[in-house]
Amino acid sequence: MPTPTVTYTSLSTTTKTYFHSIDTHDLSTTISLFSPTATFTITTSRTTFTRQSEIHSMLSDFISRSKTMEHRVLNMVVDERERKVATQQRYTGEMKDGDILDMINCNFFEFDEEGRIVEVRVWMDGVGPL
Repeated sequence: MPTPTVTYTSLSTTTKTYFHSIDTHDLSTTISLFSPTATFTITTSRTTFTRQSEIHSMLSDFISRSKTMEHRVLNMVVDERERKVATQQRYTGEMKDGDILDMINCNFFEFDEEGRIVEVRVWMDGVGPL
């Protein structure tokens, strides 16, 4: 029986890499984690970005407006069989306009058979920077 390529460890690592690459403004790494046809939905604002190009534009805008940011993952649940990850994180950041943000958010990730992100759903506590 072949060894599965998408494992608990690979899903967890990809999720951690996602947050770290955003926090360090490494957009090329962030986008490389997504499948070409991925979707990114900010449920609290009813906004969906489709495909890598739209996700790249949205995240690029967010990063360009951010002076500092940190996503500290408080909880992570990995469902290896379904290729899904749920996270609860505390986001703190200083925007270039001087706004200071501190909120609890939840992200729900789905992955394809190659371990790439095919869907992200985000719930934000309050008005988010995205």
